[in-house]
Amino acid sequence: MFRSLKYSLLFFLFSSRILAGGAKPLLDSGWAALVKDREVEALKYFELALEKATDENNTEEKALSLFNMGICYYSFSYTKGMEYATKAMEAYKELETSDPAKALEGRSRCLQLISTINSRQGKFKEAIALSRQAMRGLPPERDSTGSLILIYNSLGVAYSHLGMQDSSEYYHRLALKENELTGNLAYLPASCIYVAEIEQKHNNKQLSKELYDRALRIADSTGNRQAQSAALLGMGKWTLAFEKNEAKAESQYMQALLIANDLSDKSFHIKCLQHFVDLKKLQGNFSKALEFEEEMVVLKDSLNSSEKQRAVQSLEVQFRVAEKDRQLKLLEKEQDVTRLSNYLLWGGIIFLALASIGIILFLRRINARDKLLLKTKEELVAAIEEQRRIREQQMQNELELKETQLQTKEALVEATKEQQRIKELHYKNEIEFRESQLSAMTLQMFQKNELMQELKERLDQNKEVAGDSSLNRIISKGFNQDKEWQDFNKHFESINKNFYTHLKEAYPDISPNDLKLCALIRLNLSIKEMAGILNISPDSVKTARYRLRKKLQLNTEDNLTEFIMKL
Repeated sequence: MFRSLKYSLLFFLFSSRILAGGAKPLLDSGWAALVKDREVEALKYFELALEKATDENNTEEKALSLFNMGICYYSFSYTKGMEYATKAMEAYKELETSDPAKALEGRSRCLQLISTINSRQGKFKEAIALSRQAMRGLPPERDSTGSLILIYNSLGVAYSHLGMQDSSEYYHRLALKENELTGNLAYLPASCIYVAEIEQKHNNKQLSKELYDRALRIADSTGNRQAQSAALLGMGKWTLAFEKNEAKAESQYMQALLIANDLSDKSFHIKCLQHFVDLKKLQGNFSKALEFEEEMVVLKDSLNSSEKQRAVQSLEVQFRVAEKDRQLKLLEKEQDVTRLSNYLLWGGIIFLALASIGIILFLRRINARDKLLLKTKEELVAAIEEQRRIREQQMQNELELKETQLQTKEALVEATKEQQRIKELHYKNEIEFRESQLSAMTLQMFQKNELMQELKERLDQNKEVAGDSSLNRIISKGFNQDKEWQDFNKHFESINKNFYTHLKEAYPDISPNDLKLCALIRLNLSIKEMAGILNISPDSVKTARYRLRKKLQLNTEDNLTEFIMKL
């Protein structure tokens, strides 16, 4: 008793110290207690947070306090849990105008709490529908509150009870994955236990053992007693399934039962008793199994009767509150009628007094107003005349300004047109100059090659100088057109931008000689001229054109020159 009094005093001192900081510290402290399954302590924090949020008119923290109280209550009273979940939804509804996203997220969390309560009551189809509706209201970004993890686990449990094991496994594994991504230690043990049970059913001995051990380690480190009890039960089942060690399994069940005895959520106590019933039946100790069965029935009946009793008490309280509200409303209506009568009476008296004063003042002022009327009219006529004169002057100034602006705009348009014409003429002259340079260069290459060819032919005819190697080298050097082709390509590309690049991109197999041929075709040269420039025979030019058509994938009826011109 002294220890309980000391704990209450410490709680009061701590809560009064953090009340000055608003409801947020209280909510955090309550959640920390709730994770460690200290529901009574958590409820005290949440109630203080609700009072603080109500005093400060903070709707968001008020809704969160009600929601957390619903989480505390539903473990031992479905009615109270549903009541606070509903109140939290009403509070979140008030945020729809100021913060729609926060209101939608809060409503989704409340829907998931109601889904969990329905699942506890065996209403699994309703729980699935509510969980799916809650999932749609969560934000797209990563959820740090763990709401999505709860939804996945809730769907997994509901589908499992409905016999849809594939769906159950899918959502339990999703919950574990989400837990690992967010690092949420509050819900991670439960996800590990669910997936461990799945792996155990698939005879994955090592993986299921690792998951049970991991769940127990996290539960021990965070003080999560519900998770400790559930993990020990799972490890007991694993021991029976793979090690066949009934004594060890019973020891693990007993540890889970000792932890569950101190939990306010008696569903964990019932689960422990059910595991003992199954174990004793397996051992053939049916009398002991019957004792555990009877204890489990008594516990379930007490939960049901206390739940009914709480529901009746809640209805009685609601009836008394409603009756008091009705009486208060009747009294307020009578007071409103009396107050309205007094207001009307005093209002009539004040109105008559003010009307009398107003009439007297009106009669006194009407003479002064008549005297001022003539003077005011004269001043008004003079002011109107002055305004007319100013308006005419303004209109004349505006007209002159518009004419000036129009002239300026016309001059600007003419200057722009002249500048554009000069620019176009300059560009045309530049293109014509470059084209003339390219034509001159092409003609020069053609004439030089003809001259070199003629020189070579005459040299071949003159046997006396045919063996002169120096002359042969000079002629061979004259046929080397690398430098000329570099200058040609430079001038050609200045007129035909990216011509070679587009050809190479469209037809990767095209060769440098093919590119030269395409450039000469683009200049609309004859076969003879192209043969002279490329220093090959006309037949070779025709053969090169035929091969080029194949590389360009042209049909027989397609014109090669037109195709090159259109590029």
